[in-house]
Amino acid sequence: MFRRIVGGLVDAAGRRPAVVLILSLFFMFGSWTYARKLELRSDFLELLPRDSPGFKAFEHQLGRVGGSATFLVVVESPDRKANEAFVDELSGELETQAAKRKTCVAACAEGDAACKGACGPDFVSYVESGTKDLNDFFEKRKWLYARLSDLEEADETLDHEIAYRGFVERLDDDEPPPPPSPPPKTAPGAKPAAPSATDAGVAAAPPATDAGVADAGADPHLTLGMDKYYERWKSSSSKFNDFPSGYFANDAGTIMVVRIVSNASGTGGYSGDLFLADMTKRIADLHITEKFHPQMKVGFAGDIPNAVAEKESTLSEAAWASGIAFLLILGGIVVYYRSPWSLIVIAIPALMGVGAAYAFATAAFGFVNTPGAFLGAIILGNGINYPIVLLSRYREFRARGMEKQEARREAVLNAFRAELVGASVASIAYGSLTITHFRGFSQFGTIGFVGMLLVWVAIVPVVPAMIVTIEWLQERLPPWLRDPTPAVASDGSSGVVMRSIAKVTERWPIAFVIVPLVFTAWAATHLPAYLRDPWEYNFSKLGSRSSKQVGGPGEWSNKADNEVFRGKQNISGTLILADTPEQVPALEKQILDSDKADPKGQLIEEIVTVHHFLPGTPEQQKEKLAVLERIRERMTPYVLHQVSEEERRRLDEMRPPEDLTVVVPKDLPPLIKRRFEENNGKLGTLMYIKYKYGVSFSDGRTLLRMAKTTDNVKLPDGTLVQTASRSTIFAEMIRSMERDGPLATGASFIAVTIVVIIATRSRIGTFSVLLALTMGVACLVGLAAYTQTRLNFFNFIALPITFGIGCEYPFNVFDRTRLLKGDVTSAVSRTGGAVALCSYTTTIGYGSMLFSDNQALQSFGRLAMWGEIACTVTALLFLPSLLHLLLRTKKRAGQT
Repeated sequence: MFRRIVGGLVDAAGRRPAVVLILSLFFMFGSWTYARKLELRSDFLELLPRDSPGFKAFEHQLGRVGGSATFLVVVESPDRKANEAFVDELSGELETQAAKRKTCVAACAEGDAACKGACGPDFVSYVESGTKDLNDFFEKRKWLYARLSDLEEADETLDHEIAYRGFVERLDDDEPPPPPSPPPKTAPGAKPAAPSATDAGVAAAPPATDAGVADAGADPHLTLGMDKYYERWKSSSSKFNDFPSGYFANDAGTIMVVRIVSNASGTGGYSGDLFLADMTKRIADLHITEKFHPQMKVGFAGDIPNAVAEKESTLSEAAWASGIAFLLILGGIVVYYRSPWSLIVIAIPALMGVGAAYAFATAAFGFVNTPGAFLGAIILGNGINYPIVLLSRYREFRARGMEKQEARREAVLNAFRAELVGASVASIAYGSLTITHFRGFSQFGTIGFVGMLLVWVAIVPVVPAMIVTIEWLQERLPPWLRDPTPAVASDGSSGVVMRSIAKVTERWPIAFVIVPLVFTAWAATHLPAYLRDPWEYNFSKLGSRSSKQVGGPGEWSNKADNEVFRGKQNISGTLILADTPEQVPALEKQILDSDKADPKGQLIEEIVTVHHFLPGTPEQQKEKLAVLERIRERMTPYVLHQVSEEERRRLDEMRPPEDLTVVVPKDLPPLIKRRFEENNGKLGTLMYIKYKYGVSFSDGRTLLRMAKTTDNVKLPDGTLVQTASRSTIFAEMIRSMERDGPLATGASFIAVTIVVIIATRSRIGTFSVLLALTMGVACLVGLAAYTQTRLNFFNFIALPITFGIGCEYPFNVFDRTRLLKGDVTSAVSRTGGAVALCSYTTTIGYGSMLFSDNQALQSFGRLAMWGEIACTVTALLFLPSLLHLLLRTKKRAGQT
């Protein structure tokens, strides 16, 4: 029945090749067209399972405070004034545009999306160009930000000085003393009056008043000892403003920043692309070198430019890598078959599988994460194995004298078992990833499973139909366009290299068994220490390199962080969110206590809440206001008139205004208040953790410590506060790898073992195939250990995939040996070429990732290539030699 069904399908495809070809092209065109809608999301958040505690807590936080994606415009020139002019003009334009859109949207009817859409893109939430509002706010309230002890000391000093100077009697006098009388006029010709004792340099007694206090005018040398308090009060409020110029600038003013908080996506979404394009055009339209300064440079930094750069780098290199891989794969096929026509036979099923995989991803997910961007090249390299084996069998049977129709049918039937096992183990390799919760694994595995399955399904009708079509075309083409004589001998062997390998493994089997075993043993010596902790904790080795290059967002981010914002009060910290403002003190204390209990040392410098920017509690502020009222009452106009003009000016500045009131969070300026405000306007639930200088956010072990201290904190009253931060996401990824990695690897190995046992139905076959596979994987992991290539959430996928893909090659050699009644030499000479070509195409598919700018994907490509090469060597050298020894031993045992 099996032969009738499969043979009938092959014959039908041979009779109606045009129908099969047209349907195949329609399917390929439709799937690729539909897959154009697929979006790449490069944010690490997209790798986590949506039901993980970290992801749910982070989403909960985003729902309350929004993503607050940042877009930094960094300007650099040697002229401070030019930089300030640029900042003023750009921020003014953006604020005007945002205000106009807000007015337009407000005029639209509720739910009128078309009207709101006509108002323009919603890119800008708000713009921060500097700290001018901070200057005004704290200057007007500097007295309240002084310490109570300083205020009391100043009050006592002022009281003492007034009493000592004899001004006590006039404290209630709100009027300054009258100016001294002018000297009497002298009549024309009269002698002036004799000089007084004072004029002669003799101290005259001051004229007596009712109170006995001098009021003849200010003493130019008299002070009230308040200078030190004046400086203290100024500094007490200025500590909250790290940018006294009013701009986000470095000390020299050569670098300035405009900070835009955007509604666009900060995770690599399309809205981020549009906003970046809009800002690029806006800067170009300003003609900065002509309008502001010839040496002015402007760059972009922050969440949105970095995410877009990461995505563009991944997409660009995925396209280049896939294209290069495609050309190298096709070039290898042409060289092997000596036929450019073979490209069409082999490429169409593979391209159908790639298109189907990405179309499925579009329908099922709507996007792919970063590993999925390179999945096309991997499916192309792996999936092309099936048509290669099938075409090789057909050519072999034709070389041995079979008729075309019989050769097509027998090629499919003869290769079907090996192809089915290959497709099964490959699907298992990808499918093992789908049982994990880590989306970085499961999505990759699901899409890869669909792609590989579609390639295998397509080969049965498509390859025979393409063979018939091409043979029909070649009969009608001039000789120079036809294929040359195939490089297949009459016995079916495929080339001198494979015949040589077949002979040497037959002649010296012990050597080709011992050498791989010794190398595997050497590799295995590195495994125990490596497997105790194989994970990559240095996250700086996992991201994009190009964003750090000159002119990239990484470089401008470093300038903004290191030269402008480093160590500043108001623009830093890891966001933590309490449920209510009342929880904040207890939550703050609990986090600090957990940090102190960390056996590896404290990480947290301080925790900043909205109360950090207030002059104290309401009660403390009222105490200050009482002292300030006394100071104000002491500084009467009469008292101020007695001191020098400079002292009077200073005291005027120090005199507290009468309208000072208690400062509450809602009074704070927008630059501060927005940091602590939820989407619904609730204030006081947000807090920011500032870590000690030198604490690395690229160290996975440090991130695990941070997450342990700050995630989902349980308060003393038993309340669980659902908290999350970026460290939560990275820590969750590490925990997911540690949990799901062994799960996927174990599932893949067990499933592959079951398939091999069922398919071989032979103890020798099961033992030899699984031993070859295990040796290949052991060599792969041993090389990773030797080269200190740590496992991460991308390259770990190479392990379960190597179990699947690496099992295909030794099984092909063993199955051909079975079909040839134990003739290992003929099996290698006939099948080895196809296996080597399959390995070449798969290695090229993995090697495409070496072109990736993403360092994690590069490491994936490296590991997968090592595994592929190791499994190919064991399949073509070790396995045949082992089969020779085992079959000889079995034959001798049977003879005795």
